[in-house]
Amino acid sequence: MPILKYFFPFRSFRFFLFFFFLCSTSSLQAQTYSNEEIVISGLGFARFAVTMVPEKSFSDHPDARRWLRIIDRNLCWSGVFLVTDSRYRTCRTASGDQVDMKILLKLERKVSDTGTLVSKHLMLTVADNDGLPLRSVRNLDLPLRKNRFREAELMDLINNMSAQLTGLEGVLGSTIAFTLKQPKRRKIIARINTHGKKLAAISKNSSISLLPSWSPQGDAIVYTTLSRTGTAIIYNNFKNRPVKLLRSNTSATRASNNFLSVSGGSWFSRGRKLVVTLSRRGNTDLYSFDRQKRKETRLTTHRSIDTVPDLSADNQHLIFVSDRTGHEQIFYLQLGTKIPFQLTFGRGSSSDPAWSPDGTLIAYSKISNGHSQINLMDPFTGEDHSLTKGRYNSEQPAWSPDGRQIAFVSSSTGVDKLYIMFVDGTGRRRLTRTPKDFAEGSPTWTARKF
Repeated sequence: MPILKYFFPFRSFRFFLFFFFLCSTSSLQAQTYSNEEIVISGLGFARFAVTMVPEKSFSDHPDARRWLRIIDRNLCWSGVFLVTDSRYRTCRTASGDQVDMKILLKLERKVSDTGTLVSKHLMLTVADNDGLPLRSVRNLDLPLRKNRFREAELMDLINNMSAQLTGLEGVLGSTIAFTLKQPKRRKIIARINTHGKKLAAISKNSSISLLPSWSPQGDAIVYTTLSRTGTAIIYNNFKNRPVKLLRSNTSATRASNNFLSVSGGSWFSRGRKLVVTLSRRGNTDLYSFDRQKRKETRLTTHRSIDTVPDLSADNQHLIFVSDRTGHEQIFYLQLGTKIPFQLTFGRGSSSDPAWSPDGTLIAYSKISNGHSQINLMDPFTGEDHSLTKGRYNSEQPAWSPDGRQIAFVSSSTGVDKLYIMFVDGTGRRRLTRTPKDFAEGSPTWTARKF
C-alpha cells in the first residue's frame, strides 16, 4: 500500500494536503501586468474578438478576397483571436457582436518608374472600436513582392501582434517534432510546422526512434532509440553529429552500474540536465542526469515502475506516471523531497502528464469508457475536465510554447494522427497530411522555426 494512502485514507484530505503543500512551497505565479499581485486560477480561456476592416486601397486589389482568407486563417490558428464572420466556426463571431478591436487593412502604394501605382506594403493597423489606432501596437506592415506576400512573413507579423497584445510571442510557424511510422519501415523522429508544412526527418539511424523532447531553448532535441543491442538516449543539437547520452548496459563490472533500459527525458530549464527513466536491478525509477558530467542522481525509490516524467519550467515540480496503486496514475513530487503525492484516482489509468508552460495546469490522458481522452487539470483547485470525447483514443498532449494550444494524437481515422486544438478543447484540426497508413505519435512543441 502506498505510504500516502496508508497515512491518509481519505482522498479529499490527501488532495487538501497536496494543495497546501504545493501552494506553500511553489514560487509559481500567474503573469501580472501591474505592481499588484494577481492570482488567477481555473480553466478559463479567452481570445480577442476582432473585425477586419479593409480600406478601399485593399478592397480594390484583385487578390483581396484570397488575402482576407489567408489573414483570417492565421488570426484563427494563432489561438489569440476571434474574427467576425470567420470561415472557421470555432474562431467566428457574428456580425454585430461586440468586438475588442478592429484590424484595418490597407495597401501602401508608390508611383513606379512608368508612372503607374504599385502596391509595396500591406499595412495592418490595430485600432479601437472608433477606428483610432492603438499606440501600443506598431510596425505591422508586410512587404509585397511581385504583388504578393509570403505567408511565413504574415505569420511573423501576427506573432509580433500577439506579443504586443499579450506579452507572449505567437506560435505560428513554430515546430512540432513527433514519431512517424511508415509501413514496413522503422519508426523515426520527424518534424513539421504549425501549418502542416516543412515535413522533414530528424533521426537518421538504423534503430527505432521514440519519445522526442525539445530543449527549452529549442536548440536541441533528445529521443530514445531501441535496437537489438538495447536502448539509448540520443542528443541532437542540429550542429554536430547526434551523440548517445546514456545507453543500456548489462555488462558493467559493477552490478550497480548496469542499466537494463534507459528512456526519456524532460529538460531542466537551462538545458544542462534532464529527468530520465532508468531501469536498474529490475526496478524502474526516475533520475536527474547531468549531460555534461555524465552523472545521474536518483529521484524516486519506489519498487513500482515510475516513468513519463515532466518537469515544470521552474525546475521544482515533477509530475510522472507510476503503477504503484495497481493502475497507472499521475503523481507529483517536489524536487528535494521524498514523498510523491497522487494527483489522479479511479479505476481507469491516467498517463502522459504535461505541465503548461506557466506551470499552472496539467494536460494528461485518461481512460474513460474504454477510450483514452485528454483531460485538463488545475492542481491548485482540483478542477478537472475532459477536452476530447469520442469512440476513439485521444492522447499524448503537448503544449504550445505560449500555452494556448495543445498538440495531441488521435485515432479517429483508424490510425494515430497528429492534431492541434485550443486549450478549451475547441478548434480541433488535423496537422499532417501523411498517407492514411502512416502512424504518428509523441508530439513535442518548440518555438523554433526551421
